Amino acid sequence: MEIIHFDLRHPIQPDTPLVACIGYFDGLHVGHRQLITHVLAHAKAQNAKPALITFEPDPWAVIKQMDDLEHLTPMHKRIEIAEELGIETWIILTFEKDMQQLRVEDFHELVLKPLKLRTLVCGYDFHYGYRGEGNSESLKKQPYFTVDVVAQVSSDAKKISSSRIEELLRQGNIEQANVFLQRPYELEGIVVKGNQFGRRYGFPTANLKLSYRYVIPAGGVYIGEVKVQGRWYEAIINIGHNPTYNYQKNISIEAHLLDFDTTIYEQRVIFRFLSYLRKEEKFSDAQALQRQLAQDKQVARKYFQERVGEVLCD
Repeated sequence: MEIIHFDLRHPIQPDTPLVACIGYFDGLHVGHRQLITHVLAHAKAQNAKPALITFEPDPWAVIKQMDDLEHLTPMHKRIEIAEELGIETWIILTFEKDMQQLRVEDFHELVLKPLKLRTLVCGYDFHYGYRGEGNSESLKKQPYFTVDVVAQVSSDAKKISSSRIEELLRQGNIEQANVFLQRPYELEGIVVKGNQFGRRYGFPTANLKLSYRYVIPAGGVYIGEVKVQGRWYEAIINIGHNPTYNYQKNISIEAHLLDFDTTIYEQRVIFRFLSYLRKEEKFSDAQALQRQLAQDKQVARKYFQERVGEVLCD
């Protein structure tokens, strides 16, 4: 993947003609993938490299002066997914005050023209320029490249968007969120030492310190997987406040790996969410919690056994 950093003070021209799509691409969900399908088709027909043009930081954070926005996918993961989908060039536009204040014509001249675009693909609701005054119709009026406007991708008559997926995650509807993402939702970070309560009762957990400001799914217990040193392990993941032992104000994210008993403090891991199991509960005593955790473990093992069976039958 070729990565190009572009800002108004140091505009960089690609070496080869491009067909590109422009947007923030948080999650690279099914709607984004529809845009990418158009990019790949145009690039092949026009003998150009397929590219995505994105922004850093999130334009919404700059416009609204918010530094605490949560997102679905960090930049490095978006790049990884885009490359898997066939994108060859990733262009990062530095979004600062100067770019925010560009009028439509200036955005065409100073940002898009230098990129050697043959075709620009955009969603029907794409806006750009000062106060979002530019749209797909104004894009079509510039003389430098053709424009392909892609219609809305919907489910149940509602647009599939990053904000809709965020809403699903906050509701605990991980299964539907994963359908729209076309992959399991993931959180990445470092394993840190926790309160050790789980270990005392035979259910040691890996406590996750996030490496990015992610959208965190609703509190509760999930069936999932944890990637450690390049290998995925079946797991039960808990998001919550540990109410049975000592209620914690800050949310903890921890996973019990089903067939794993190795200390992994300070290691980088990925938590992958597959299915919502139940709400977090406050139990009357440690024994009641132990019984529930043992039951959760049985349900998780059955889930993975059935998933293997489905794969073998396909």
